[in-house]
Amino acid sequence: MKKRLLAALLALSMVAAMAVSCGDDEKTSSQSSDSSAVTRSTDDDEIVTEITLPITEEKVTFTEWRPWSNDWMTNYGEVRGIQKIEELTNVRVEYICVPNTAATEKFGLLLASGEYPNMVESSGPTLMYPGGLDAGVADGVLVDMTEYVRKYMPNYRTLLEEYEDIKRISISDEGRNVGIYMIRCYVDGPNQEVVIENEPAWCGMTVRLDWLEELNMEVPRTIDELHEVLVAFRDNYGAWMHLYKDGTIGNDYILSAYGVTQDFYMVDDSTVGFGPITEEYKTYLKLMRDWYAEGLIDPDFTSTNSTNILTDNEYFANDKCGVGMSYQGTCGNMHYMNGYTANEKMWLEPIEGPVLNEGDTTVTTFQSTVATSPNIIFNSVTEEQLPILAKFLDWHYTYDYAVIQSFGVEGESYVIDESNDWYFVYTDDVKYPTTPGMTPGARRGMYGLFNNVGYMNWKAGFELSEFTGNTYSALAYEVWGRQTDEIMVPAASSFTTDEASEYNNLFVDIETYVEENTVQFIMGTVDIDAGWDNYVAGVKSLNVDRCIELKQASVDRYYAKTWILDE
Repeated sequence: MKKRLLAALLALSMVAAMAVSCGDDEKTSSQSSDSSAVTRSTDDDEIVTEITLPITEEKVTFTEWRPWSNDWMTNYGEVRGIQKIEELTNVRVEYICVPNTAATEKFGLLLASGEYPNMVESSGPTLMYPGGLDAGVADGVLVDMTEYVRKYMPNYRTLLEEYEDIKRISISDEGRNVGIYMIRCYVDGPNQEVVIENEPAWCGMTVRLDWLEELNMEVPRTIDELHEVLVAFRDNYGAWMHLYKDGTIGNDYILSAYGVTQDFYMVDDSTVGFGPITEEYKTYLKLMRDWYAEGLIDPDFTSTNSTNILTDNEYFANDKCGVGMSYQGTCGNMHYMNGYTANEKMWLEPIEGPVLNEGDTTVTTFQSTVATSPNIIFNSVTEEQLPILAKFLDWHYTYDYAVIQSFGVEGESYVIDESNDWYFVYTDDVKYPTTPGMTPGARRGMYGLFNNVGYMNWKAGFELSEFTGNTYSALAYEVWGRQTDEIMVPAASSFTTDEASEYNNLFVDIETYVEENTVQFIMGTVDIDAGWDNYVAGVKSLNVDRCIELKQASVDRYYAKTWILDE
């Protein structure tokens, strides 16, 4: 289920146009577009230390293949910010756009054709080179960018030198710079700086706040308090909490309060475990069994469409669900504002996942990474063009680029107002689009860049959200941002080709077996105490220990990575 949920979240993240990064109040220096060129000679190599504009005196064109869908434009190159970047850098990018829904299929056909673009925006695991980035280099299809990062990419190189998490994610298992990664951040206009900071989860638990207020109840923080709320919702509204058809509420909420997840998790800082065969999982199952028997859980949870629940607006709007998963775009009163319900009082309040004891920190498996969605460079780029491409990409890690990425073009989509708390203020052209049916958010998307190589400012739309009345965004981020993902297996750990093949062959049966037994335990068709030992033996008979070994190997490699440039 988690794979299906992550696929749904990936699609939603494109809609929400959000991104992720990490760090606390750490800042990188801005790079001005009028800076002077500085180089130094080391071992007869010229090392660029600052990027000047234009990147090249004679215009150079590169091609980029990317998933992209938009109701108002036919090509990503029509984005005004893209055009402004071309004006400044003298580098043109011609975009080969494929619909998001067809990206995986089209990418496979692209690789099979042998006719490659210069770059691919690899926005998900299904858009990665088979066998990994190192395999792509070994096959002669992808370019090892390590030496170009060293010589021509001072801004990107500095990020990898100063942020261990960025470096660990961005280098391959063999220590190379193959993909050039998007870095999540926000733009501090008054101080002319880019701040590397993690985007909190944009998906999490919510509760019907209007019902809580009618019942004079507080937002639940512990599992016991949540139980009291669910009983009250059942008795007063005939409503319940949703579950996915695998027996979890999503992102392992509630279950994670017991210190495990529905599949692999970190027992400690270095050891991988498998949650569904632990005593903690058994305790969770007993809790869900009791709640199901009490009528506190969706009676039809086994038929819930896990991939659509976050966008199925009727799920909450029909007043049957009082507690469940939402994304930030449906928090607050957005069901009423968007016409999904006639109840103007309906309000979905973002809440932290329940914990065992007051004062505990919520653990969630919503995992974000500071570096993500690399641009991978193909061998179609000529040797002469690679230094130009490297410098062009490196400029994407400057303050000037981050402003364009975030807000578009000054004087067209935004103005700077130093007296305004937002500093970067969207123009009326964005706030009041004249095209019938176009929202301010859609108009903003015609200026700024989203899911693009370089810096990605996840706070760029906050001022516009407040203008349109969607104040839920900041609220949801604040609440879900208090959670941690500390027991999660590092998202950037990866299998080798052989490991992936073996793991996939084994785990598909394990996943099915765990889900089937979990549902039977929760629904009471199999007694948990009587059937537990046989269930665990069944999981082990499917070779789960070997899957744990494979996961452990991937985690060990992740933590043992050594950047070639550090050697």
